[in-house]
Amino acid sequence: FLSFTQMGSCLGTQTPITAAVEISAKIDNQNVVDIRREQEKVKLLLLGPGESGKSTICKQLKVLHGMLSEDDKRLLTPVICQNIISSMRTLLQICEERNLHHSLNDQDSYELLKSTDEYAPIDSSIGRAIKSLWAEPKLRELWEKHSEFQIMESASHFFNHIDRIMKPGYSATVQDVLYTRVRTTGIITDNYEIDNTTFEIYDVGGQRNERKKWIHCFDGVTAVLFVASISEYDQMLFEDVNMNRISEALSLFQQTCSNRFFQSSSIILLLNKRDLFEKKIKKVDIASIDLFSDFKGPPRDAEAGSRYFKDKFLANRGSFKNDIYVHVVCATDTDNVSKMFTACKKIVLKDS
Repeated sequence: FLSFTQMGSCLGTQTPITAAVEISAKIDNQNVVDIRREQEKVKLLLLGPGESGKSTICKQLKVLHGMLSEDDKRLLTPVICQNIISSMRTLLQICEERNLHHSLNDQDSYELLKSTDEYAPIDSSIGRAIKSLWAEPKLRELWEKHSEFQIMESASHFFNHIDRIMKPGYSATVQDVLYTRVRTTGIITDNYEIDNTTFEIYDVGGQRNERKKWIHCFDGVTAVLFVASISEYDQMLFEDVNMNRISEALSLFQQTCSNRFFQSSSIILLLNKRDLFEKKIKKVDIASIDLFSDFKGPPRDAEAGSRYFKDKFLANRGSFKNDIYVHVVCATDTDNVSKMFTACKKIVLKDS
């Protein structure tokens, strides 16, 4: 009787082996679900040389999908201050190298900025000095030639808004965030749920010493968004002052198209900084640059210039056999990026 009771007890209680089997089954089922989700995920890899605007596009996607908080804006204040002071100090340094500093009217502001640490907060005294220097005719003339040296292209935006930025309690606007320059190192991943589809976007450093890290992103990529700045046809690399920026971008595009990991991926070419390109082409003829002396279009025609560089890139497609989709964009224009991403989304979902 005692033995029967114990047997009945065992029949009503789950054995350790049965429990383990159930746990294992749950894990297996969850793994199946996770694998399916991973397979359905759209993976977008942003590639391109440094300074091309990849990170700005990522910031625009955060703006468009409500992922940019007020805290995010406030946390950027020290970065914006550093961008401003560093850029003004660069202008002053070039001014000295060209022996123009003696002709500056406000020598006190000149001396103040020279001795200011680039990581200092911008108070009213530093702000007024920056405002005064930005009003100097010699510095404005120098800025018009900023393609000749290495400086953050968006610095003029911050110089023009220094009155607002130097006020106590300053918090960045969306436009400030988009114009802020933070060099990308390593790999930054963002996830977005759009129309019941998960988009995972990888932003990687564009400078040469960062590119060896890209290999970790290659496996299973749905599409490559290759970003190149067409406004930089007369500029040299930050890391190599002897290498034209578009020439470097063309070489990198060819390497990307020839990469075996991307042969079944979609490739979308984003020719960025359209706004700067349209301004520059009125002053700097594309054909005046030796590397692009074969440009036969009208000297000040932005549309002809865009077509020329589009053809240049497509001629460097390497071994890539599929279609390459091209968009001429302005990454700091939220509406433009929204339309571009909608078009890219349709392409990617159609091809995947």
